Amino acid sequence: MALDTLTGIYKADCCWVQLADTGGDRLPLVASLGFTEYMKREMNLLDRNHRFSHEIIGMGHNVVIPSLNRDGKYDIPIFRKSGFRSLLAVPIMTYRIHGILGMAFRSRMKFSDDFTRLFDVIAKLLGMSLHKSMMNERVLQKTNSEPVSSGEARAAEDTADVSNTEDFPEKDIQTEAATTGTEKKRDSEFHDHDRSMRLFSESHK
Repeated sequence: MALDTLTGIYKADCCWVQLADTGGDRLPLVASLGFTEYMKREMNLLDRNHRFSHEIIGMGHNVVIPSLNRDGKYDIPIFRKSGFRSLLAVPIMTYRIHGILGMAFRSRMKFSDDFTRLFDVIAKLLGMSLHKSMMNERVLQKTNSEPVSSGEARAAEDTADVSNTEDFPEKDIQTEAATTGTEKKRDSEFHDHDRSMRLFSESHK
C-alpha cells in the first residue's frame, strides 16, 4: 500500500517508514510523505537506542501519543516542533521486527482501539511483503551463485542433440506433445483446486 493511499484512508498529515539495519543500530528513513527536510534529517538520526525507537523495535510495542504537547515519555520533539499534535507508530513485523510504520496529525486525535488495531494489521501486511521480497532475493542470489555441474552440462548437450535429430516421426512427436500438454493442464487444474480449498479452509477457521 502506497503512503499517499494510507494517509488518505486515515486522513493523516504525514506518514513514514523506517527499516531496521540488520548490521547495526541505525533506523534509516526509507519512505516518507509530508515530511520537511528538518524532519527527514532528524528521523535519520534516530537509532534503536532512542527511547521512542526502543519501545517499538526493542519491545515490539505500539506507540500512541494523542497529545504531543503533553508527551514526556518518548522524548521525540521532532513532530511537535513541526506543528504536529498527535502520533501513532507501530512495529513492522513477521517472525521478527523489520522496522517502524508511523503517521502523525496536525490535529489532536483520540485513537480508538479499532483505529490502532487496523493500523497494526497494515504494518503486519507490510512486514509479510518485505519478508517475501527478502526470501525471493535470497533464492535468486543462491540460484545465480550455484555453478552448473558437469552432469547438468552433459544433460543439456544431450537434450540439444535430441532436439536436432530428424529420426523421430513427426506424428509421434506431435502426439507426445499433445499428451504432455493435457497432463500438465490436469496437474495445473488439480493444484489450483487444491490451493483454493486450502485458502478457503484457512479463511474459515
